[in-house]
Amino acid sequence: MKKIKNFFSKLDIFGVYFSFKYKENDKYRTSLGGIVFILFCIAVLTIVIYFFIPFIKRQNYSIIYYSMNLAKTEQVILKESNASFAIGLTCNADQESGIKGQDLLNFESRFIIYKKEPDGKRQKTKEILSSHPCTYSDFYNKYNQQVDILNLNNLQCLDRTDYAIEGLYTDEIFTYYEFSVISKEDKPEHFEKIYNYLTRNNCYLELYYIDISFDLNNYKDPIKPYMNSLYIQLNPITLIKKNIYFMNEYFDDDDYLVFVYDNEKPMK
Repeated sequence: MKKIKNFFSKLDIFGVYFSFKYKENDKYRTSLGGIVFILFCIAVLTIVIYFFIPFIKRQNYSIIYYSMNLAKTEQVILKESNASFAIGLTCNADQESGIKGQDLLNFESRFIIYKKEPDGKRQKTKEILSSHPCTYSDFYNKYNQQVDILNLNNLQCLDRTDYAIEGLYTDEIFTYYEFSVISKEDKPEHFEKIYNYLTRNNCYLELYYIDISFDLNNYKDPIKPYMNSLYIQLNPITLIKKNIYFMNEYFDDDDYLVFVYDNEKPMK
């Protein structure tokens, strides 16, 4: 028993030092203090293991997602963001006449620039954009299967995607893409053909674009791009307009455990 008490006494790190020696000891230790130290080590080890396992598995993180309205919009350049889209008409052939929507309607792409002049007036400039049937390279050869399944080669991709989208209507410079579906002829009989065709058949203006999602369970590669889509069904008696917004998203770690003053740039 004495040996056991001496063993626990040696483990007592909470002992108090003497200003003199007593029985060749310069620190007062007890077996109870040694037992308390062992219990303390067990408790610390349990807590460390309890939090270390989810830390290694990267399960103990929290996610905060928010959007922010800025006083001045950032520029969005599709080419620099490795973003791309395909747009065009997808229309059924009329069973009676065999006419397709592309036989009656034209698709046009423009880049619009609103610029405020010194006299306060706004000048609108339109630039017709050239396009081509979409290919694998338009989507960086990463979505070949989706291009085939969705028949994106029947849609149009812009020859240039280095235009800068920026601003609001109230800003000095406001730029955006504009896509229009217009009649091929300005004649009453042609309008009647369009009306008859659209009332009997489905015809869509479709947009396929590269979107992103965040998979935080994949620590090494959390940003997952994928193909998304929007469409507008054409109506023979209604003028339809739709705004589509591009938004810059940033992925950043705001909880620096060790490197508090880390100035690493966020992922965009």
